[in-house]
Amino acid sequence: MLNLFAMELKEIKDKVKKIKSEIEKEEFEKKNVSPLGVAMKMGTEFVAAVFVASLIGFYIDKWLETTPIFILIFFIIGSVAGILNVVRSSKMINKD
Repeated sequence: MLNLFAMELKEIKDKVKKIKSEIEKEEFEKKNVSPLGVAMKMGTEFVAAVFVASLIGFYIDKWLETTPIFILIFFIIGSVAGILNVVRSSKMINKD
């Protein structure tokens, strides 16, 4: 009975070691990111935030038949959101 329990315990330990090594391998591959890829990601995040916000402002202006006031307001909001996204991403990169 104890021998069977010891064998099952050994099998569980082996499985845990195997899973840990797979997780460590995946984490290493995630950290091995190209600096160009990181820069492209940050640039894309910024441009997307500005573009989407400006597009929302454009359609609000079109709907309300106003001057480009909402485009400017949402452009500023998008720029701030984009900058915050870039800062958040860079903090996560420096954390690793």
